[in-house]
Amino acid sequence: MYDGSGNESHLPLPDLFDLNDRANAEYVMTSPSDLWIWSGVLGQATLRHYRLSSSATSRLPDRAARVSITSVGDNDTRPGALLKLASGGLVGVWHQFRHYPDQRLEIGFIYVSPKGGIPSYAMTSVPGKEGTPVAARWALVQHPTDGSIWAFFKRDSYHEISALHLTETANEIKLDWIKPDFIGRKDGGHEPEGEYPYLAAVADSGNNTIVLAYQNSRYEIMYVTDGDGNFLNGSCGQGPYHRREPYFFAKRSLVSIVRVTADGRKTFQDFAGFVERTQEFGLSIADRLWVLYRPIDCETSNYEMLQRLGGVMLRYHDGKWSEPLALGKLDVEKDYYASSLFYSPYQPHFLMRLDDGLLHLFEAKPSR
Repeated sequence: MYDGSGNESHLPLPDLFDLNDRANAEYVMTSPSDLWIWSGVLGQATLRHYRLSSSATSRLPDRAARVSITSVGDNDTRPGALLKLASGGLVGVWHQFRHYPDQRLEIGFIYVSPKGGIPSYAMTSVPGKEGTPVAARWALVQHPTDGSIWAFFKRDSYHEISALHLTETANEIKLDWIKPDFIGRKDGGHEPEGEYPYLAAVADSGNNTIVLAYQNSRYEIMYVTDGDGNFLNGSCGQGPYHRREPYFFAKRSLVSIVRVTADGRKTFQDFAGFVERTQEFGLSIADRLWVLYRPIDCETSNYEMLQRLGGVMLRYHDGKWSEPLALGKLDVEKDYYASSLFYSPYQPHFLMRLDDGLLHLFEAKPSR
């Protein structure tokens, strides 16, 4: 944990987290002392609840006690997104990594009411088309207009982003409708990238919309090499900075940002810059829309540069896109997973460990 004033604490969790427990991990804090972790692959999806506390010598929580562990599904269950609700409740989503002849995707939701207690579950299925129906990206967000819960997902090799609409009642959530092709080929250049784009979604209470961002189908293949690392084709050519890796493929995409009203109307805009076709990025909204991302060009399309020492950029939209702010390069020498980007969807706070080995918290101040 980090408070922006230089205070940092490390909390040992009271459970052994193996590879399965760490995979696809999502987490939220429903209060300053309640941490929830939703994770798993190659086994059941698991929701863990921890209560945090501080020792006498620490300014931040530095101890964690397990409150509960809840497992869902079987060896084919894959956890998706996790969301704290305005009510204080919690909702997570999962899908079954299983192929069906009719291409449907079996999905489920886990819900914890604001009063706590035993989580409840709900299962449904979404019709499918061509493509790989078992790998999916997820985003969960609550609409600021009516409190409805929106689940977005994109299947690998599909050309559609699907949407599910849910409502929270006194002690459960109910599914209202499913739109398998909520965004797709009918949306022209805003059709999602065909492979495995990243999804990020935030609520914009100032405009009463949901904001969803993803890599779209306007892509560029940068370079391809053969088994000996020889350049075959791509827009970058054979510049001197390229490391020749065997069978290497680099591709970048433009990003679409769509605002969604409570009744499902969509307004699209383009983000001013390319990103790698599957890499994560972050959204945050105060009085403007902020986007945290890693750029990709011919000098950074090298796998090692992009994955291990990629630069981090921040820009905002306030009628037009600002010039990008270079925040630095990520540090992953100590831990590969330090290359992750952390951001708050509720306010413009962006956290990352840069190549000086220190955590840096960037805060965007509201304009006056």
